[in-house]
Amino acid sequence: MRFEDGAETTVQIGEVAAVLDATMVTADSPLGGALLGHRAGDTVSYTAPDGRTTTVVLSLG
Repeated sequence: MRFEDGAETTVQIGEVAAVLDATMVTADSPLGGALLGHRAGDTVSYTAPDGRTTTVVLSLG
């Protein structure tokens, strides 16, 4: 994913996220739910703790 500020990260979507695993998001979290069903190149909007934001899906694996 690429965020609005240009930062890029990789995340995994799962049922349960370990507290210390920053790469894991749950499917029922705002980001995880927003990513479901999207493809590489899609722009996804979701509500983060500091407000509404967008990210671009770079690839799926």
